Amino acid sequence: MRNSLHRELQRMRSNRRGTVAAIVIPLFSLIFMATIFGSGKIEDLPAGVVDCDNTTFSREIISSVDASPIIRIDKNHIYSNPAEAKKALQNMEIFGYLEIPQNFSSKLNGGDTPTITCYYHNTLLAVGGEMESAFVKGLGEVSRKLIAERGNSSGITPLQMESIALPTNGIFASTYNSSLNYGIFLSYPFFFIFFQIFILTFTVYIIGTDITKEWLAASDGNIIKALAGKLLPYTIIFTVQAIVANAVFFTIGGIPGQSNTIPLLLSSILFILTTVALGTAIISIIPKVSVAISIASMIGALGATASGVTFPLESMYPPFEMLCSLFPIRHFIEANRSILYNDAPFVFKWQYYAAMLLTIAVAAATIPLLKKAIIKEKGKPIPTMWGVALVMLGGTIGYGVLYGLLYHPNIVTEIPVAVIDNSRTYTSREYLRSLNATQQINIAAECTDLQQATSLMRSAKAKGIVIIPPDFSTLVAMGIESPFIVYETTTSFLYYLTIQKGAAATMQAINGSLRENVVRNLPLPQQPAIAGTPTFNTCHVAIYNHNEGYGSYLLPIAITVILFQTMLMCAGILAGTRKIHPYRYIPPLFAAYFFLSLFLAGAVPYIFDLPTLANKLELFLFIFIFLASSLAFAAAFTLFIKDTEEIMLYVPFFSIGLIFLSGTSFPMVQIPHFWQVVHYLVPTSPGIIGYLKLNSMGGNLHNITPQILLLVAQLFIYGTIFFVCSRKIVNLQKPSGK
Repeated sequence: MRNSLHRELQRMRSNRRGTVAAIVIPLFSLIFMATIFGSGKIEDLPAGVVDCDNTTFSREIISSVDASPIIRIDKNHIYSNPAEAKKALQNMEIFGYLEIPQNFSSKLNGGDTPTITCYYHNTLLAVGGEMESAFVKGLGEVSRKLIAERGNSSGITPLQMESIALPTNGIFASTYNSSLNYGIFLSYPFFFIFFQIFILTFTVYIIGTDITKEWLAASDGNIIKALAGKLLPYTIIFTVQAIVANAVFFTIGGIPGQSNTIPLLLSSILFILTTVALGTAIISIIPKVSVAISIASMIGALGATASGVTFPLESMYPPFEMLCSLFPIRHFIEANRSILYNDAPFVFKWQYYAAMLLTIAVAAATIPLLKKAIIKEKGKPIPTMWGVALVMLGGTIGYGVLYGLLYHPNIVTEIPVAVIDNSRTYTSREYLRSLNATQQINIAAECTDLQQATSLMRSAKAKGIVIIPPDFSTLVAMGIESPFIVYETTTSFLYYLTIQKGAAATMQAINGSLRENVVRNLPLPQQPAIAGTPTFNTCHVAIYNHNEGYGSYLLPIAITVILFQTMLMCAGILAGTRKIHPYRYIPPLFAAYFFLSLFLAGAVPYIFDLPTLANKLELFLFIFIFLASSLAFAAAFTLFIKDTEEIMLYVPFFSIGLIFLSGTSFPMVQIPHFWQVVHYLVPTSPGIIGYLKLNSMGGNLHNITPQILLLVAQLFIYGTIFFVCSRKIVNLQKPSGK
């Protein structure tokens, strides 16, 4: 082992680019994930109003809604007709708007029940949910003010007025992440998702570029010693980086934890060992480094889905849920959730550690294959075009179809919750029956106390707890607002949103029937005054992605990133050979990708029932411009690539980061200014926004003029860089004297 270690240290000194990459890329990922979400709070989202009433009362409604910290209604976002507001929504100038109908105030005072319609932008899922919540709270305040005005003049107490407005009121408490900080939701798990992509590809790269008899001879033919000496320096580097990452997130990052740091650090170290072992298994089974590193990058990129951070695994089709169990990142994330969220004892997380140890054992069984490959010299490089074909076809068609299947359930339903009914009355049973009838929630267990319900959450058998207090029905009967408590897990963003939506919808439905009973229980002289209180209805319309499907939100974004990322990888493989003239691969690569885009952007949305609202001619004209800009970026970037495998170290790990930079997972206005600048440097940012505006929102080329102009500017800048630098490279490669 000592000889192998000494040999690898010498290789690290000679291959400084690889050594620097092992240090710099994970640290860059750490800085990115620790800062990309800014404060982590969604605030000041631009919203609009179509005020067709234009009265003092309609302006009071606008002020009440604008008081929410989540949204901001500027004067230039108050429109005279719905067409203007919809155009602004399509251009992403606003993320939602209210429509107050004509003669709203006069109809309200005349005894009618007019309707205010709330439209919100659901192409961006997180933004849509926050926008709807802000509208509900703001309009709820308006309703309470109307009741208060009548109640004050009729001698009704404030408690009674609150009960009339909300006979029952939910207290929604999220476990672990009480402030609903998106940085806490995403930054910690996604750093390790980035990290595992890099560890996988780097392990394959380090072993695959040294499958030689000289390496094996340095350890006297012992492949175990050879691997131990080669991987030890990098494993130490990765372990130190994991320790630094935990320190950053739990101190500077302010992520709360219910456990001491030792279990987290041990879990991180086991995860690193497991990922290194998986990378070793890949190169042992497939000793062709170009193929192995491509497969490693694809497996790593799927880790974001397999981890369950973005879409709950329980909501996938059973075969794909089982497939995700093969990924170490899934077990690491689950183990850390148990530690972070619940400070769960070992009995609740031993299976995750066992799964990672089993992965190491299975990987160890493949090591003899690596020795056999060295002896038989199977590690010789394959033709460049085979590597290009694998990335081009597997990365586009394969990924497009696989992601479509993984997310095809689209929505999260029947989330298991535990209930504690301390009231045990007709009213409480009616509420629970209505709650269980929603598509969002399934009452999995009825518990006698909080300890029993918490145990179910620790074991992941329940994702939330509904507590109904003993005086629930009594307070309603007395005309006093009756609260109930909903604890929601934040292990998955979609769990929290879905449970809250189901509980809130049930509350609104049952309040409609209870409100009549509350009014009937008032003294007779007060009943006519309250019965005549002006009321209005609200209608909530999710525009673009009306069923709030996660697949409908993510797949159009993923299609754009897949085209860009795989094109960059193919360009890097071709440029890394240095046998192909810098200009010669560009036309065929562009033609191939335009053809593939017909399948990805044209056929995949139809296959998986995604939005397809674009004019096809305009859509593919935009894709043509996007691919041209992407190829110019790829050509300029790959001028600095020295070999065909090196590109795989730089590109795959950051595919998810491109989504964050686009401003579609977290609002661009909330992202720190530095990353907003980077947003304009990468073709995927205008590519994603333009594709969403066209295909998911039904826009036209006029709506995406800013995105087209940015892509053209990028095409010119990166094309110029490539042209100037490649000419110098060609001149340097010419024999002297010619």
